[in-house]
Amino acid sequence: MAKNRRGRRVRKFFIHIALISLLGGAFFSCNTTKHLQQGERLYEGGKLKLKEIESSKYKKELERDLEEVNRPKPNEKLAGMRLGLWANQKVKKEKAGFYAKWVNKRIGEEAVLLDQVNINSVQKLMKNRMENLGYFNSEIKYEIVEKKRTGYIEFEISSGKRLHIDSVHYKKVGEQKVDSLILNYLEEEMPIKKNEAFSLQKLKETRTEIADYLKKQGYYYFSSNNLIFEADTLSTKKENEAIMELRIKDNASGLALVPFKIKEIHVFPKYSLDTSEGASEADTTVLNEVEFIQSEIFFRPDRLYPYLFIKEGNYYNSESERYTNKRLNSLKTYRFVNIRYQEDSTFENGNGQLTANIYLSPLNKRSFRSELQAVSKSNNFVGPNLNFEYLNRNLFKGGEALRLSTKVGYEAQLNGREINAGLNSIETGVAAELIIPRMVTPFPIEEKFRYSIPKTKFKLSYDLLNRSQWFNLNSFLAVYGFEWNPNIFVTHNLNPVSINYISVGNESEAFEKLKKANPFLARSFEQQFIPGLSYNFQWSQLVRNIKSNRFYFAFSADFAGNALALAQNIGGVNGDDKKFWGQSYTQFSRFDFDLRNYQNIGKESRLVSRVFAGIGLPYGNSVSLPYSKQYFSGGPNSVRAFRIRSLGPGNYQSPDSTAGTGFFDQAGDIKIEANVEYRFPLISFLKGAVFTDAGNVWLKNADGRDGKFTSNWINEIAIGSGIGLRVDIEFFVIRLDVATPLRKPTNNGFQWQDSFEIGKKSWRQENINWNFGIGYPF
Repeated sequence: MAKNRRGRRVRKFFIHIALISLLGGAFFSCNTTKHLQQGERLYEGGKLKLKEIESSKYKKELERDLEEVNRPKPNEKLAGMRLGLWANQKVKKEKAGFYAKWVNKRIGEEAVLLDQVNINSVQKLMKNRMENLGYFNSEIKYEIVEKKRTGYIEFEISSGKRLHIDSVHYKKVGEQKVDSLILNYLEEEMPIKKNEAFSLQKLKETRTEIADYLKKQGYYYFSSNNLIFEADTLSTKKENEAIMELRIKDNASGLALVPFKIKEIHVFPKYSLDTSEGASEADTTVLNEVEFIQSEIFFRPDRLYPYLFIKEGNYYNSESERYTNKRLNSLKTYRFVNIRYQEDSTFENGNGQLTANIYLSPLNKRSFRSELQAVSKSNNFVGPNLNFEYLNRNLFKGGEALRLSTKVGYEAQLNGREINAGLNSIETGVAAELIIPRMVTPFPIEEKFRYSIPKTKFKLSYDLLNRSQWFNLNSFLAVYGFEWNPNIFVTHNLNPVSINYISVGNESEAFEKLKKANPFLARSFEQQFIPGLSYNFQWSQLVRNIKSNRFYFAFSADFAGNALALAQNIGGVNGDDKKFWGQSYTQFSRFDFDLRNYQNIGKESRLVSRVFAGIGLPYGNSVSLPYSKQYFSGGPNSVRAFRIRSLGPGNYQSPDSTAGTGFFDQAGDIKIEANVEYRFPLISFLKGAVFTDAGNVWLKNADGRDGKFTSNWINEIAIGSGIGLRVDIEFFVIRLDVATPLRKPTNNGFQWQDSFEIGKKSWRQENINWNFGIGYPF
């Protein structure tokens, strides 16, 4: 019976939504068509009807290309309403109010009429796109369908059979080396497979790939425009097959067929257009046959030379040029990196000769920056931060960057729609960071990272956190680590030395009482010396908008106390309460996995999904993870239907959550979470979202609460859904989400929400959760 009642409520809800959409659509549609002149009809678009397509794969490809030239596009609809057209007509014909003017300014559009469509032009464009895909015997018919105030065009397209490529042959040009290289590329790489469907785009890509290959072999002047494909359909045995002949054009420049070698290399480490620094005004230092020209030592030649992949006496190589440019830019010392080649008039052994001039225009060596930030953290703390930073980009004349910073900030925790005054805090801190653009290790490993742009980081910092009504926290951090990027998609971070010392002082009576009542919390604040090693891996396709379906994956591993415990065990120090300089230290391992998918739907909408799993394993000296390393669930970047840190561990429910102590109680050693969010445009920079979140945290070891991780964990997953608004102004996003639980912990375990009594204030206070954030949740 309860199921039936719940089903009836859901059906009733969707019926109401459908009625509102239909009535709204009818209202705005009538309002937009009534302003048309006699005989005018709104254009509803071109409807494509494809016939005789060989496979569904080909059909999707053809539909995509044809839709690109199916112009003009009709007036855009939102839930059946031509809102942009309505606003435009309202402003033109009547006295428009503020809303209509505002909408018109952002998405207003003129009426797209049926008689404005140039059908012949559309047919020609469609025919061209079909020929580009190998449909050379296609036929396009059309029918104009007129309704009372609207109309559309139905295109009936018979594609015919698609041309396939039997084989690819290369016609030799007579230059033995060029002929040999092209033939070798076609045989080894096989860019076009036998019986592959004809595609003009694929032929263009093949020409570009061959040109790039020749440029890597010294052919400086060679380009894809020197190549041409010609189709032979008469010499094949089957119908709709062609032999593609690749050849070099007759009018190709003679220099395109000449390989070039690097004769000299000149590097200008401090080049400026104002001074036009040249050899006559500057000193020249020669290192490994490379001339470094600078009036004073701005960048040491021995430090700059390893970034150069261009070598004297080698053939010109476009890839070496690209790597050189990439590595020099990675220094963050230079504003511009410009590599120019000067051709020598003489030839040597049939090879041309080039002089490589590398012009490096530096950024200001020193800079000072102050900024006021609005900060939103994952634990729902928000507030202003004032930061000051001094940066020296070339400290020891080898690209070393020294960053000195200080900060002061005030934070308050937003708990739903309220500010939790008991958790307000003031944070101050100072930090010094030295970044060296190479591997600094006791043993030589630089050559292994030659293409990866490695950096070594040394960091020292001190932070003081004054958490109102609870405690003061002093944190000292020392880090020695490395970062390198094998390519633009992958980033590695390895910190072999990470030492964090935390001392808690000025504890309030309320905090002392809370620790006595919660041994788990007390233990997590006891062990404050964290010597460790950490590693982070990130693979992201988000750096380039090259695919409609992109992925992001991150993995991190954090190990604490292992090396120190091993050294003490070897030294004969045993037991589970080892100390270092009289201070207990933490021992644990922690692993995090974060997988995300970003699926574009149309031009601006996107479906984003995320799965996160993390586990912390305390051992040896530790019974629980340090408080700063524990997991929590609930909040603006987590399960948004629940307040910050209000979920878990397991089925545990804090009896003092209204007093703010749930912030300390509800953390765990294990976390599993999943999110899915549909993001779509509304008006201009205003975006909307619909989302569902699920997750929880658990404890590894039981502590008296109902929160230990067991095989029944799947039945302890909380679920919530909601909607959101985002003000998205390029790199700055302000986010407001509202959500309600669908499945939540109760005294009888996790239960599905069986009623949504939005009209009741008490229900809303308990079940509606507001989240404010800066930036997207994931």
